[in-house]
Amino acid sequence: MITEIRLKNFKVFKEETIFPTNRLTLLTGVNGAGKSSMLQPLLLMRQSIEYDERTTQILFNGSCVELGSFMDVKNAETPREEAIIFGFEVKKGDWQKGIVYELEDTSFDGDVGTIQTIIIDSKIRIQHNEGWHYVNAKSVQDTIIILHNLSPIEDDIHEDILTNIFSSKEVYRGYADIDNATSVHTLHYIAADRIGPKPYYEKQTLSKFPNVGARGENTANVLYRMEDELVNEKLYLGEDAQTLIQQTEEWLSEILGGAKVELKGKEREHAVLSLLLNTDSSSNRYRPSNVGFGYTYILPIIVSGLIAKEGEILIVENPEAHLHPKAQSKLAQFLAKVASCGVQVFIETHSEHILNGIRLAIVKEEIEIQNDNVTVLYFQDDENERFVEIPIRVDGGIDKWPDGFFDQTDKDLERILGI
Repeated sequence: MITEIRLKNFKVFKEETIFPTNRLTLLTGVNGAGKSSMLQPLLLMRQSIEYDERTTQILFNGSCVELGSFMDVKNAETPREEAIIFGFEVKKGDWQKGIVYELEDTSFDGDVGTIQTIIIDSKIRIQHNEGWHYVNAKSVQDTIIILHNLSPIEDDIHEDILTNIFSSKEVYRGYADIDNATSVHTLHYIAADRIGPKPYYEKQTLSKFPNVGARGENTANVLYRMEDELVNEKLYLGEDAQTLIQQTEEWLSEILGGAKVELKGKEREHAVLSLLLNTDSSSNRYRPSNVGFGYTYILPIIVSGLIAKEGEILIVENPEAHLHPKAQSKLAQFLAKVASCGVQVFIETHSEHILNGIRLAIVKEEIEIQNDNVTVLYFQDDENERFVEIPIRVDGGIDKWPDGFFDQTDKDLERILGI
């Protein structure tokens, strides 16, 4: 699990900023204050590894985000030659390491750049310098490991260090699997800009890492290819099958107050799939365009939550889009339930109903997520204090309410009532 994300010279974050993260992390706050920026390093790593598992390069434009060039990402107030820095604190059981990446303008060709330096626990550096080589150092603290065309390591101490860092039984010849430790190669991402209702979907083979796609474009294919796979028993609803297709229908119905899901065109000779929905238990089925955007927008979130495995990451932007307040609260509780299954969940939201759904999840024993598994970060337009951490009590209560933190209803009512 990622326990913190750090940024420096990355968009609005000029100075080094460290964000605490948790089993479930909720990001909220004013527009343009850096919520999306905090999560973008994870998405950059995901799309770069998706492009090439052993890459030493970062793609600024890919399947998850399109950030432009180095100068578009670098903080505008810092000199061009200063590096963009981002990193993670990663914990798996008793294994915990800090990993920091440095990107320099000179290493970029358009929107693709080579990672210049990787620093592990502030002690071990991997640097790119006219190819990658292994170099012995005088001590563990200043060990320099440079990893392409790696030579056999004779020093048992150094080999042991590498084995522990890379969580591997061997030191690879070539690019070591650092990113396997961060789980970014198994990251599910649902963007705010999701596709709306479509009359049909072309049949496609799923990627090595099955996911619905950033805009939900692969949702129908995931349901088609994985419909009979069993979901985590903690997410099981109803009395019917524990399969993905059945549980998708159960959760869609639970959150929206009734739903049916059906895929047409599953026969081998058909090249396309049609997704049919209903808002109640009757036998009628309708095209998604005839049942409202809420069903289409929520479907990829539910499917992603059901297929995500323990140790994977799920990022959801604006889950509240096109949803009634009651459905927003229930969806938040579903995501908390997913987090209780060992999936690390990040939610970016502007909805108090999502926040309150998380608070309710903490209170409900059957969801099995405690307040110390939840972190809420409020982003504000203050250069001296970019964000505030909002603790949630064991009873779901909140004591710390900074100005602007879901208080607009109270402010508006005071004006209306002349208080």
